[in-house]
Amino acid sequence: MRRDWWHAYVVGACLTGIVAVAAFVSYRNHAFTSREEARARHAAKDVAEGRTPVDDVVMAAMVSPAKRSQTYSFLRERQIDGRRLGGSAAGEHDKLFYDAANRADKNGAFVEFVQGTDYVLAAEPRDGGVAIALTIPPKGPEPFPYLVVLGLLVMGALVAAAGTLVGGPARSLGLALGASGLAVPTYLWSGFGLAMVVFALAVFVAWADRRGSIRRIGKELRTGGIAYAFLTPTAAAMFVLVAIPFAVGLALGFYNNHDNNWTFVGIDNFVQILSGGGRSLSDPLNFWFTLGVTVAWTAVNVVLHVSIGVGLALVLRQRWLKGRHGFRMLLILPWAIPNYITALIWKGMFQGEYGAVNAVLSALGIDKVSWFSEWSTAFTANVVTNTWLGFPFMMVVALGALESIPSDMYEAAEIDGASPWQRFRHITMPHLLPAMLPAIALGAIWTFNMFNVIYLVSDGRPGGGTDILVTEAYRWAFERGERYGLAAAYATIIFLILVLWTIVGSRLAKKDSQ
Repeated sequence: MRRDWWHAYVVGACLTGIVAVAAFVSYRNHAFTSREEARARHAAKDVAEGRTPVDDVVMAAMVSPAKRSQTYSFLRERQIDGRRLGGSAAGEHDKLFYDAANRADKNGAFVEFVQGTDYVLAAEPRDGGVAIALTIPPKGPEPFPYLVVLGLLVMGALVAAAGTLVGGPARSLGLALGASGLAVPTYLWSGFGLAMVVFALAVFVAWADRRGSIRRIGKELRTGGIAYAFLTPTAAAMFVLVAIPFAVGLALGFYNNHDNNWTFVGIDNFVQILSGGGRSLSDPLNFWFTLGVTVAWTAVNVVLHVSIGVGLALVLRQRWLKGRHGFRMLLILPWAIPNYITALIWKGMFQGEYGAVNAVLSALGIDKVSWFSEWSTAFTANVVTNTWLGFPFMMVVALGALESIPSDMYEAAEIDGASPWQRFRHITMPHLLPAMLPAIALGAIWTFNMFNVIYLVSDGRPGGGTDILVTEAYRWAFERGERYGLAAAYATIIFLILVLWTIVGSRLAKKDSQ
């Protein structure tokens, strides 16, 4: 009997256990929410029908219809238990009940957990007002069934061991059946879909074990265990901070949110974005208009960053320039200062009445410019700000590449009669390109997603015309009715565009290096 069977079983048990635990947590939370919402809804119905709620409640009462205030005609008053809601004798939950009654009048009956509290609020509109009940869960969600899971894992280990003892195909069969033991409770908790996921993972582990993959991975881990131990915290952090949010954001793009109710809409969000939402191409809310602005924004900035950065690097490399080390330090400062601070400073400088830029123009006899009232000037203000932020990075990269060029190459070329342009074309450029191409690709990605400059300097003015894709996604999420699904779809499209740009850029760089 091979003794490594338990390695494969542990891998299978861990994979299927993760799915089973997630299924139970989802089931438990849903059951808890449904139970407590049903209690609150039942209490509100009791109040509406004139009965005393059977369950213990924090507060339950009938709120009268809204009537015009005799003191202030623009106010609407409501009564509860014979007194006015609010005022000097306001109770602890008066505002909550008043807002709930207004919402029920507008949208109908509802029940929900009150955000930031342990309360559950239910409202039932009736002809005589709105019945409202406020409850608090008497107990928390169900505890995790440790004994059930432990028993199934032990039983699965026995099945896997028995299959290994028989040998041959029975080993794989025993491993698959043993590791899939958690499919039964998963089916009871979350249905057929996740149960099949558990079973598929168990079969996959059995297949990998039969091919010897798990044994080879185990050997690799034993050989490089220390190195992998050092990498584990970083890998875990990347999984939690990058992989999980990315997966959640990708999934949200297929849902629509309305009053915290999520509805699966398939690819509707993507269709709405890519079709322009029925708007004209000149409308700033049209995706293709925003994409055009984003591409123009990225191209103009990258060209300026590279040209200014390389030009300054060529000057600072000259040994005849006195104090060049001090100049290097000063020119790196814009990159070292946090970009949101720089953006706010430039926004103040572009202020129409008292900004420094208009003050300089006035001193030169030029009329003041209302920088954010026209698309061209607002776009220019954004570009100037981001150019100030971006050229130091290109300058540092170019300086590093220039310092690696042997000086005797220039001396030999000069002796052979090469002109300065020929020396730049045949010596400087070939040494610069391998370093600059990755920097250009990275700078383009940074600029494509430069949220701070657009949001803080022009704020999309005029009329959203200078918004780029990332600021547009932000506005759909937080400024236009909390359409998180549409914003997530925007983020997915942005990601795909940047992946395509990275692939193309990598191939161009590889082609250039050959």
